[in-house]
Amino acid sequence: MRLERIDVTRLAIPLETPYRLAFGPVTHYDTVIVEISAASGETGCGEATLLTGYTDETIDEGYGLARDVARDLVGAESTAACARLVALGTHAPFIATAFQTALDVATPHPLLAPRAGTRVPILGLLQGRDDAEIAENFDRITSAGHRTVKIKVGFAVDDDVAFVRRVQAVVQQRVPIRVDANQGYTAAQAARFIAATDPVGIELFEQPCAARDWDAQRVAASEAARTGLPLMLDESIYGLADIERAAREHACRFVKVKLMKFVGLDALVAAIARIRALGMTPVLGNGVAGDLACWMEACVAAQCIDNAGEMNGFLKARTRIFAHPVAFDRGDIVLDDVAPRLDVAAAAPFVVHRERFGRETIACHARS
Repeated sequence: MRLERIDVTRLAIPLETPYRLAFGPVTHYDTVIVEISAASGETGCGEATLLTGYTDETIDEGYGLARDVARDLVGAESTAACARLVALGTHAPFIATAFQTALDVATPHPLLAPRAGTRVPILGLLQGRDDAEIAENFDRITSAGHRTVKIKVGFAVDDDVAFVRRVQAVVQQRVPIRVDANQGYTAAQAARFIAATDPVGIELFEQPCAARDWDAQRVAASEAARTGLPLMLDESIYGLADIERAAREHACRFVKVKLMKFVGLDALVAAIARIRALGMTPVLGNGVAGDLACWMEACVAAQCIDNAGEMNGFLKARTRIFAHPVAFDRGDIVLDDVAPRLDVAAAAPFVVHRERFGRETIACHARS
């Protein structure tokens, strides 16, 4: 398959409600969409949504890199393109994923042909400033069909502990609770939070300390083992080496993976298999992503994951900008075998930059 044309679009997609994280509120998605067209007629679309504080890749640098990669790949055969993207993924996995998954759609990859009507459960985000608001939001989430909820901590330990207690009092073990600190604590703060938190009803506690601070993770893991609070790593995990280290150091019981960190579907599936082989439990899903990435992760989850997916980012966007958007019903993504594609007209108000690279365009630029 020879790549004839590549469109690269940078978008700023507003969210319905700001997404409050330990490293700052998210008010919009910084997204790069890659659309490829092959000389033989195949087409595919891939996504990278870059979150400052989560990944070292920035939207400005990422979009510039995507333009350079598109220019280089026009005219290339898909096999050569894939080899280039594997190398790119070592230092820019999010952007590499946008290109590789576009190729996966165009091929098409067998995982991206789910049986129509396949359902994938996803969790709901529970927020609230007081007991009444927590209860109201919990009722809304469970009425929508979600059977697992997630809350965010990582701000101030005492306030966070009190918030968890309020949530537990509202939920009353009716559904599992996932607690995510998004790297917000030092080792001492993580140990204090874990010691003060009743693990009853909590499925897991996610990423208490900075991604690269494995010493802090060990402190948290030691305290968690004492109290019985299961830990999960997310930001610390960027590849198989990190998964191996997490197992070797007994750093967690759960490992979360996201498509945008593993470049392609095959690498993601291999990572999930390795997590299980090492005696840990894989969790999959990106809460900061659009329809396209969430659909792909749901396709993988349908065959490889047996717990609630975290690929709920598409529900946070204020406006649907994809043709054939992800279907949601009663707490589940409902899959079919048609991938979402950027609706250029619907996306137009949110386009920051858009550029097309084709063989004729490249030749013209070379002559100039």
